[in-house]
Amino acid sequence: MNATMADNEKAIIEKHNRILSAISHDLKSPMIALLGFSRILLSEIEATNANHRWLDMLKIIIDSGEDMFGLIEDILTMAKMEAGKEIVEFELIEDLAKELIGIEKTFGCEAKAKGIDLSVVVKTKLPVVRWDMKRLRYHVLNNLVSNALKFTPSGGRVVISADAVNETVLLKVADTGPGIPVEMQDKIFRRFGHTEMCSERTKKGDGLGLYNAHLFVTQHGGRIRLDNSVCHGATFLIELPISVFL
Repeated sequence: MNATMADNEKAIIEKHNRILSAISHDLKSPMIALLGFSRILLSEIEATNANHRWLDMLKIIIDSGEDMFGLIEDILTMAKMEAGKEIVEFELIEDLAKELIGIEKTFGCEAKAKGIDLSVVVKTKLPVVRWDMKRLRYHVLNNLVSNALKFTPSGGRVVISADAVNETVLLKVADTGPGIPVEMQDKIFRRFGHTEMCSERTKKGDGLGLYNAHLFVTQHGGRIRLDNSVCHGATFLIELPISVFL
């Protein structure tokens, strides 16, 4: 691709992102109102032991609203990261294992409710790292764990693990849900990549969560990929340098 074509493609993406950002900002306020009042209704209906059919329908409305709100947030995040406007604040993380256990606690109740065994495995002493851990959790690890819990059936497992390898740290999020076919694995990290796929694992979702994770890991000088040597479930590998200096 020559310089002119690259500049044109960049200009098109920037224009699309401005449009998507404007639309997403306009959608956030009504979605917040819809979700807020729906949750109030849900609590009042539950308190009065009203019609269970109403409860079921209201829960579906809330779940769908939360999915839509997540899409809005993903679009805004994508636009900011592609424009280089997402703030990255690197800091020393002295106890990385503690951070991973914090993620386990965040999703512990959800995992228990779904009958899924969620655990953290750290086999070796981890080094002090210099990352933006807050955003790494939000954009990458929380996304991967949330997806793993979404697709793993009751009785399954989700494991978060970490290991030091030379000057990098290898993070893994593995599950026993439906895997992703090898021929589709390169597409899942693309912008809206799920639109090209039809597997059980990829037919749901907005196609931006993994793309945003890829963008953020790249900002850290690392890479994210699928472990295609795993026969069952999906295992995501995140390789990050111990210290990032920009």
